[in-house]
Amino acid sequence: MVVERTGSRLGLAASLAVLTFLHFALRPVFDSWFASPNLLVCAVLVSARQLRPGAAAGLGFLLGFLEDAMAVSFFGLATLLLVLIAFVASQTRELFVGEEPLFMGTYLFVGTWLYETVSYLLMGASGGTLSFILLRAPLDALATGAVGYLTLPLLRAR
Repeated sequence: MVVERTGSRLGLAASLAVLTFLHFALRPVFDSWFASPNLLVCAVLVSARQLRPGAAAGLGFLLGFLEDAMAVSFFGLATLLLVLIAFVASQTRELFVGEEPLFMGTYLFVGTWLYETVSYLLMGASGGTLSFILLRAPLDALATGAVGYLTLPLLRAR
């Protein structure tokens, strides 16, 4: 039991570190893509399923603060949204038991789509709101879901 728990924590820490590093290292590349994955949201969503609500919210705060430190404006928006998403995502462990592929894909898609849509609306974007919510945000969510789906075996590494 102890070996299994240590292995899953190592996988969680490794995936979290890799996704966070890649998010900041590949940001210029992702900005030029039409459907760009948000690796911080992916890290929060994947990790929140393994953590308690308080720890997940703390992780969301830390990663959101890192994201906001890189932002020119709207300081605190990413922190707030990642804390809320992490807390709610950790609660899904109580509602949905198991990690079926269809559930995890849907979970990553919905979490990323909500993050992208709410951040876009709170920034007060004008024009093209409907096209962003129905086209750009779902494409970003699909890309993030694909990356998150590929990191799931890393979490199970023992």
